[in-house]
Amino acid sequence: MAASAPARSFRRKPSRLGRLLRVLLVAVGGLLALCLLTGAALYFHFSRGLPSVEALRDYRPPQVTKVLCADGSVCAEYFLERRTLVDTSALPAHVRDAFLAAEDADFYRHEGLDYLGMLRAGLKALRPGGHLTGASTITQQACRNLLLTQERKVSRKMREWILTPRMERALTKDQILNLYLNQINFGHSRYGIEEAALFYFGKHASQLDVSEAAVLAGTVQQPSRINPLTSLTKAKARQAYVLQQMVKHGFLSEQDARAALARPVVLAPRPPPAGGLYYVEEIRRLLMARYGEAQVLGGGLRVEIAMDPRLQAFADEALRDGLETLDRRMGYRGPLGTLDAKRYAALRHLLEERLAEAGRREKENSLVADVGPLVSAAARSEEAEAAEVDAEGEGEAAPEEALSQAVPLLPVHEGLTLGGYVTRVDDASRTASVDFVGRTGLLSFSTVGWARPRGVGKWTPPPQKLSDVLAAGQVVRVRVVAAPAAPKPLEVTLDQVPEVQGALTAIDPATRRVVALSGGYDFRVSPFNRATQAHRQPGSSFKPFLYAAALQSQRFTAVSVLNDAPEAVRDPYTGKVWKPQNYERTGFEGPMTVRQALTRSKNTVSVRLIEALTPQVAIDFARKVGIHSPMPDNLTLALGTGEVTQLEIANAYATFAGAGRYADPVLLVRVSDASGTVLEEHQAAFQDATSPAVAYLITSLMRSVVEEGTAAAVRDLNRPAAGKTGTTNEYRDAWFDGYTPSLLASAWVGFDDHSSLGPGESGAKAALPVWLHFMKSATEGRPVTDFAMPPGVVLVRVDPTTGLLAGPHVPGRAETFLEGTAPTSEAPAPNEASPDRFLMEDPDKGHL
Repeated sequence: MAASAPARSFRRKPSRLGRLLRVLLVAVGGLLALCLLTGAALYFHFSRGLPSVEALRDYRPPQVTKVLCADGSVCAEYFLERRTLVDTSALPAHVRDAFLAAEDADFYRHEGLDYLGMLRAGLKALRPGGHLTGASTITQQACRNLLLTQERKVSRKMREWILTPRMERALTKDQILNLYLNQINFGHSRYGIEEAALFYFGKHASQLDVSEAAVLAGTVQQPSRINPLTSLTKAKARQAYVLQQMVKHGFLSEQDARAALARPVVLAPRPPPAGGLYYVEEIRRLLMARYGEAQVLGGGLRVEIAMDPRLQAFADEALRDGLETLDRRMGYRGPLGTLDAKRYAALRHLLEERLAEAGRREKENSLVADVGPLVSAAARSEEAEAAEVDAEGEGEAAPEEALSQAVPLLPVHEGLTLGGYVTRVDDASRTASVDFVGRTGLLSFSTVGWARPRGVGKWTPPPQKLSDVLAAGQVVRVRVVAAPAAPKPLEVTLDQVPEVQGALTAIDPATRRVVALSGGYDFRVSPFNRATQAHRQPGSSFKPFLYAAALQSQRFTAVSVLNDAPEAVRDPYTGKVWKPQNYERTGFEGPMTVRQALTRSKNTVSVRLIEALTPQVAIDFARKVGIHSPMPDNLTLALGTGEVTQLEIANAYATFAGAGRYADPVLLVRVSDASGTVLEEHQAAFQDATSPAVAYLITSLMRSVVEEGTAAAVRDLNRPAAGKTGTTNEYRDAWFDGYTPSLLASAWVGFDDHSSLGPGESGAKAALPVWLHFMKSATEGRPVTDFAMPPGVVLVRVDPTTGLLAGPHVPGRAETFLEGTAPTSEAPAPNEASPDRFLMEDPDKGHL
């Protein structure tokens, strides 16, 4: 039997399709693995160094520090970003809904990322010239604004996609929305919905209606272009889109949306130009020294100050008017510059186009061009052209478009100052035409009589005709004095920015609050504060401290007689021989009372007084009433040769006005942090510096100064007042310090470089008008009150010539004395010699 063959096993070969599927599966698996590895690598790469979202639980962005004036109004803000935090969960639902509809209607339904939107954005980015933009949810925007940057890069977007889910896990939806609404930019340096509502609509975010909320929600897409102040047309169009979205997503009915869209957008009136810039800058410096820059500019402090905005406006106006008047007395410095007629014509065409465009936005205002900046801009352009020629051997035409952009466009109003281009000067009609592109100005010769050429060390005659002052082609500064409706020309007068400077400080003697402080003509041009930072000689305005010290010593009374006579004095404190001269330098008047000497500001008598008292007595008294700067320990102190700040001397005078009580001046009243916790609080801490009786007596002496002496112009105030003028050598400083029972003010005028103001520019002529202008405005409507006589003062009828008791045959006047210092002897009858004055008197002339 034959052996059987072994069994054979058969394996079916895989089909081509199977092999293909297997390769495909392996490839897909490998690709997925590669994608996972790549994704993990990218995740770990972009995760490195990412900020923690946990910090957002304690969200503390920079907040604006607001400064509140005495009336509660906001008078200044210090900020890195102008922002005020609000709890957005307490806002009306329509405010939150407007932003959700505009930016992310599914905000409360998604987990932070819109994946379909991300896919669309990714495909868009792959197109030539495309960017990775769009599809940003509110969470992504909050993440980008708070934790990342605004740069348009794939790397930033990747980090944003990583951080957004982390933010969603760390915070609630309401917290994220709160961050978003407090952080976003609304244009014009306003951040967060509260500041936006205040700026655009003049109300808190909690008071916004649907129409206003839709406007703000539409602004955040492009805040610099779509905000209602820059372009109301674009803002209104975007508002319509937001309202449509609110209807689409069920946030608002169709009827309410139509009503909101029909409502006109009423913007809050633009605030007037800020006043008191020197005051609020002084406050900023104080705060910086105490709290540091980060806290002041970003801590959201609430700062209450003593400034009264009404009185501050009067102070700013009085100082500006006084300095302009004084500057005109000095003469005309000439035009701002000149421009070739052809070049001006080319620039004018560009300015006309700008005015036409601006006019479409500013339909309510007549706009003009301030062509003053063209002079300096054109000069810079010519220098740049010359530099190009030197560097390249050939020059190009001046960039006229850039020059025209340097010109401000301003609404016309009376009092506006601006530069204009002189197109015509007609001596026959005694008028000149000045072009402002939008309007023409007419300048009459009658308004330029002051404009004599400013001489150097010599007097120059006034102009005889208009062409002595102006010429066609000049760019001059003018002031609008009347603004009739177009096409009538504006009435203008020649103007110039003063080179001379000044300061004015006003204090309430009862509280020592500094109610106004102006430190110069224009803070924007020169921020140096001459009220608090400049140290100047007070001149004769220091004399009241010397005279008050003399009265307090009881060695002298208001009727003590001293001799106004020439004398060579060897100053024992310096060893130098000195011949004091009176201001008028026209001679000496002989024997006179202390009251008369202060009334006429006699230097010789003041020197005799300090010789008798010693300088140290005067220094000690001045320190007690408020002069803290170093004072010279010699006889020249009597004439005010020590340097002081204006705030310092004003507060020392306030000691006299405040019945002899001294207290530091109060500028800063209260500082609170963003949560309302009071950090510091200030009020006057009074201490007796001299008696009320001495303060009353020196006030009485200074009343004679304003009633019959060097400050007689104060009588125009028509209420009781006291004060003293001051003028330093060569007319370098002019002062007037004075007060009523309820208000004190100090005015100073001078050049920063200590140049002379010019012959005759004394305290009475240069500074007193500034003081009087302010006080007239500040006291208008206030009741007229007199200085109250305190205990310790007696009134006695005396002979004003001899200072003795007035007998029945001598005309007398009531004089004030400290108790126990009144004279006891009776004045001799007329033509009868007085033994006390025998050596002073001349039978023929009355005195030697």
